[in-house]
Parts: sequence; C-alpha cells; structure tokens
Amino acid sequence: MSHYKERKEKNCLNCNAEVQGKYCHICGQENIEPKETFWALVTHFVYDVMHFDGKFFSTLKYLLAKPGFLSHEYLRGRRASYLHPVKMYVFTSAIFFIIFFTFIANPHDISESMSEVENIGETPKAKHIMDSLNMAIANTTDTAEKEKIKNLLGVLNSLSANPSDSVHNETDSSAGKELGSTKIETGNNDSVNFRLMSNADLPATEREYDSLQQLLPEKERDGWFTRTMKHKAIAASIKYKQDPDRYWEDFMDKFLHSIPMAMFITLPLIALVMQLLYIRKRKEVFYVNHVIFLTHVYIALFICYLVNFGISALHNVSGFALFKWLNVLVGIYIFIYTLWAMKNFYEQGIIKSVLKYFVLLFVAMFLFMIVFSIFALKSAFI
Repeated sequence: MSHYKERKEKNCLNCNAEVQGKYCHICGQENIEPKETFWALVTHFVYDVMHFDGKFFSTLKYLLAKPGFLSHEYLRGRRASYLHPVKMYVFTSAIFFIIFFTFIANPHDISESMSEVENIGETPKAKHIMDSLNMAIANTTDTAEKEKIKNLLGVLNSLSANPSDSVHNETDSSAGKELGSTKIETGNNDSVNFRLMSNADLPATEREYDSLQQLLPEKERDGWFTRTMKHKAIAASIKYKQDPDRYWEDFMDKFLHSIPMAMFITLPLIALVMQLLYIRKRKEVFYVNHVIFLTHVYIALFICYLVNFGISALHNVSGFALFKWLNVLVGIYIFIYTLWAMKNFYEQGIIKSVLKYFVLLFVAMFLFMIVFSIFALKSAFI
C-alpha cells in the first residue's frame, strides 16, 4: 500500500468502475491522486525497496534455516508474507553470476591458464625430465621397461606446445585418423584445432568442403549435423587464423556466460524427474510445485556458494585455518540441503528421502552434463 493521498471521488481512473475502499475491485488500481511531487516519487521508491528488502531477508531466514518450509507454504497458498520464488531467483542469480563472472571465473584468466597447461612441456623442469627419460630409453635394454618410459614420454610430449616433437606428431597422427582435425598454422607455429567426427583433415574453406562432398556418392556424404559442425569449424578456423590464442578467451567467455541459461533450462527438466520420483503424490503435489521446490533449492545453493566464495577470499587474505573449516561446514550444508528440503517438503521417511536424493543426484548430474555439453559445443564454434 502506498502513502499517496486517496481521492475523494469513488470512480476508478483506469476503468471508471465504482471503487469500494482504496482499490478498484475490477482492475486493482489504487484510488489515489494522480498528481505527485518529486519527493513523493522518491519516498515511494525508497519504501518499495525497503519493502522488497524486508521480504527478502525474512524469506531468506526461512529458506536457509528451514529447508522445504517455503515450498510447503507456497503449496498451501500462504504466499503474501514471502518474496515470490521467481522474483527471488532472478535477484539472487543475478547477484551470484555478477560476482562469479567478476571475481571467480574471468574468461581471460582461464584462457591464460589453459595456455600455461598447453605449454607445460616447455618449462625447464619438464625439459629436464624429458631429457632424463630419453637418456633412460637409450640406456635401457629391457623392452617392456623401454615401452613404459616411451609411454610416459608420450604423455609429457602430448602436453607440450612443440608440434615438431616426434611423439607428439605420432599422437596427432593417430588422433587425426580417428577423428580428423583442422589446423590453422601461423607464423609462430601456433594452431587452432577443431576435432570433429571425420576420417580426414578438413578443407581450408567451406566451398572446398562442399565441392568434395558433391564428388562423393550420396550415401557416403556427411549428414546434416556433421556437415553443420564442419562448416562452423572451418569458419572459426578462418576467423582466428591471425590470432589463435584469442579463440580460447572468446570460447570461455561465451561458454561461461551461457551458464545462467543452462542452469535455468535444467530446472524444469529436473522437475520432471521429481514428478517421477514422487508419482504417488501426483494428486497432492503438481508439476508446478516441483518447479517451485527446485527454485527454492537453486536460490539456497546460489546463496551458499556466495558464502563459500566469501569465506575462501577471507582464507586467501588471512590464511587462518578457521575459514578453511568454515568452508568445509558450508560444503557439508550444501550437500545435505536438498535432502533436508526433500524430507520436509514431501514428508516422507529418511530412508525413502535418502534413496530418492541419490537417484536425483545421479539423474541431475547426467542432465547437467548433456545441457552443458550442448552449450559448450555451441560456444566452440563462435
């Protein structure tokens, strides 16, 4: 309810119906004076913000202290006292991902880390180890032992950025025969690799690829999906020919910023799993109630991970072991929160709840893998 002056007239300015009380019973508009001062506008804005905050923190208290309680209240129709779960999800997820993208997962830092991993074979320590292994191969007469050392050397070479290494070339060759790859070489021997389901190296241009496909019998041509992926791979290779290192940064940026959408997509999918897990309660708990329950769970997990990030930052700054133990406790709480909420909301015994919780974990992980793989594939062909 606002603090604006109520009109003496009892006709609604919106629909012209007769108003009984402060609000129109037809359209719901408040019967207040249409003229307002700037100060009144500011006061109303502050009131709305404080009202939102008040609801947010009171809702937050029940959300974290009594898992499943808010979903139960929503199911019973008691909703006015709490912040709507969708509004709270939007607000909480926005705060979470702003902090996540700003301080936790910066695409530039991640791409630099990937470059460091790719160049691990060029560090002095790694070169010393590789030289020692090469010497061991030369001095070993035992065939089995020599084969083991060669395998280890092959692993180290596979991490090296030096494409001239013989073992690395053999690894690439065998991988190329199995999957096929496109390499765009630059002046400093950097390359961008896009591996696809193919038996040969991809052509340099899409037109060349299409021409080669036309020469093949119709049954041997690539299908729609493979053809689309190869077109995108060739286009991306051409785009990043001059600056292949930028590919990883753009890929990580696009993939990380697709996480909010991926999370949102998984919510209704996991709700379908909940519908099946609690099929006997279908007359009491409808699909939308499963969605509301999972929305509350997602919100709680967002907040818990924010707390986790904050504690980790304090530990990095101070080095106090206390913060490390606090993070362990937060991790345990995150793990048991959904189980606790399921038991309270669906009102089943602990054994049934535990069994369904682990089934839910397994299926949810599978769904997350599928959804995130799709977004990763989409991000790979920028």
